[in-house]
Amino acid sequence: MKLRSIIFSLMIFTLAVPANAINVASGARSWWGYNGGKDSSGSAGDFMIAGALGMAGMHGTYDDEWAVVGMVAQKIVEHGGYFCPYQIQCANKNKKRASWTMYYYPTGYASVGCSWICEPGYGGENCLSKTSYASCDTKIYGTNKGQKFGGLSLKTSGGNSNQKESEVSGFNQWGTDPESDVVLGIVRFMNHGVVAGPVKITCDRNGYKDAKSFVKSVDAAVGNQKLLCANGYTANSSGTDCEPISADACATQNLKFCDNFPRGNYDSSLHTIQESTGCAKYFCSDSTKAFPKVGDFSCSDCSASIKGGVSKINGVCVKCQTGQYFDSNTSTCQSADAYTKSDLQYGKNVTKNDKTVTDRCWTMVTPDDYRKCVTRSNFSPVFEELPVYDNELTGNRTEPNIPVVTITTQNKPIKPKDLQPNDYKLQDGEKYMIQ
Repeated sequence: MKLRSIIFSLMIFTLAVPANAINVASGARSWWGYNGGKDSSGSAGDFMIAGALGMAGMHGTYDDEWAVVGMVAQKIVEHGGYFCPYQIQCANKNKKRASWTMYYYPTGYASVGCSWICEPGYGGENCLSKTSYASCDTKIYGTNKGQKFGGLSLKTSGGNSNQKESEVSGFNQWGTDPESDVVLGIVRFMNHGVVAGPVKITCDRNGYKDAKSFVKSVDAAVGNQKLLCANGYTANSSGTDCEPISADACATQNLKFCDNFPRGNYDSSLHTIQESTGCAKYFCSDSTKAFPKVGDFSCSDCSASIKGGVSKINGVCVKCQTGQYFDSNTSTCQSADAYTKSDLQYGKNVTKNDKTVTDRCWTMVTPDDYRKCVTRSNFSPVFEELPVYDNELTGNRTEPNIPVVTITTQNKPIKPKDLQPNDYKLQDGEKYMIQ
């Protein structure tokens, strides 16, 4: 008779325990400083993303069951967790003195998904690899629309939705009327990280024949709260927030850099990015500086001149030899044409004694006209009629009624006396240009 009573008692106990219990992770308690206690230790902060305590908010997948949504670790590891959004719903059954937690994927789960979030210095699956800036999770770790955990809300239809409780790792679970779970949850969101720690969730119910169940309380449990950072980020100097391991790497991670422009050598304090064909290059921000050589991305003086400049191909300073000029369009050194003094005065292969000469290059007003005159390239000079007061103008006469004729070459005004004054004869009716 005594044996039957024991068996009957065990049957009652077994029936009272929910079929799908959370997984109590081996080693998790010591990693996160949870001692197995049932006490709360204060507010759970930002844990509840949607829903409300009691029956003040929206019901869950059944009209007589209420729920909240929070980020819970599906898997707990020593240096972080694999966090997923879960709808934590308190279930009931009429004429049963019990209320217990059930876990579902909430509305918006597909767009949020799950993420490994790790302590500074760790990253990747199971938070085992060393953190690097090879990639950065630049999305803001907030709960507003457009942020990493935004767009989550309670699922309130589909009563027999797939239960996910058996997926969830936790620290402890006890009771049947009501039941309490201690899980690893996110209690504070920052721009590029979170604070996570043990969270205690307790259910409750009203009624017996027509039972209603709800989340009674959500509190921080006794244990350690840790700063966890997004991939590509680490703790700041005070250990209170997360900052990029490399701000430049995070800012440019979506750019494809051209060959010979390594991502890791880009420095926003020195360089400016320029989009090329299908990829990006970077050059010295100071236009008077360039890279000393291929593979050296420091910036040194490289003043632009007729004989040198910055290569658009690789950002290196190009210096041309004597007899060459720097072609800024192709970033190469080209052979320069040679011009005599007579060429510069009258045009290529033309002299002052040539009967075909109808203009003088030194009288051109603009640098472009002067160049065309010297090279005889599409040259159509424009002249201006000048009054003639004397049959010779040397440029050093000071009579007020004699105009001073000047010419312009390479933007530098030159008076006739600076060249060959005797070459400048004014004849009646002849056309000259004046500057």
